[in-house]
Amino acid sequence: MKATVVKNTMLSDKFGYLELKCPEIAKEKNAGRFFMISPHSDNVYLTDTLLKRPFAICDITSSDTFTCLYMVTGRGTKVLSEALTGNNFLVTGPVGNFFRFEKGANTALIAGGIGLAPMINAAKKIKEMGSKVTLYYGGRNKNDILMYDFLKTICDELIITTDDGTLGIKGNVTVPLKDKIKEYKKIYACGPNRMLQAVTNLCSENDVPIDVSLDEQMGCGVGACLGCMITVIEENGEKVMKRCCVEGPIFDGTKIDWDSLIR
Repeated sequence: MKATVVKNTMLSDKFGYLELKCPEIAKEKNAGRFFMISPHSDNVYLTDTLLKRPFAICDITSSDTFTCLYMVTGRGTKVLSEALTGNNFLVTGPVGNFFRFEKGANTALIAGGIGLAPMINAAKKIKEMGSKVTLYYGGRNKNDILMYDFLKTICDELIITTDDGTLGIKGNVTVPLKDKIKEYKKIYACGPNRMLQAVTNLCSENDVPIDVSLDEQMGCGVGACLGCMITVIEENGEKVMKRCCVEGPIFDGTKIDWDSLIR
């Protein structure tokens, strides 16, 4: 199906925010799902970037428009950064599972870098349920902290950390989280795998459930290519392979074999 560019905003030299018109995806009611987009528009076609790329559904802005965050890392995302209003992309979705929130439960959202993307929609869903929205958001430096002013409008509590201390608390997100972890009934997180592993370890030590959204490379988004397989540890200790695009991208963080993901 077709998605038309409504607006394309560069947030920095490497991060962008794309608003697309596509009623089929904008009707999604849950937070955490994603879509696949072909990295060429009707005005730019690259023969070496035929595979679609996965992006989290960041925000539903109207009955027929939604947004996504992207980081320019190669030719495909470079095309997205150069997209003009009115350009069309081929997309598929919504794809994957989604976050399940419990009304009235004291929870926290954890985001690292571009892992902020699904947390914007998640924060809005939690707010709609009448619950407090707490977001821990970390980056390497202040330039990695995106949409700061906007986040303050949708969060009741926004806690920023940077590795170098140029904005917020110095250190990673576990620094402030460890002092408040016992207050939360559940944690939801998305970001770099090392961050997700550290947050999962902290949750495990304090018996707090955690769901993590993984950002794995995907070729098809429908489970056919098996390019996004991850190792999950079952209750009996057996290790099994799961497709991140179909069984995920959201998993119980304590069930993931992190050693197989972090290399």
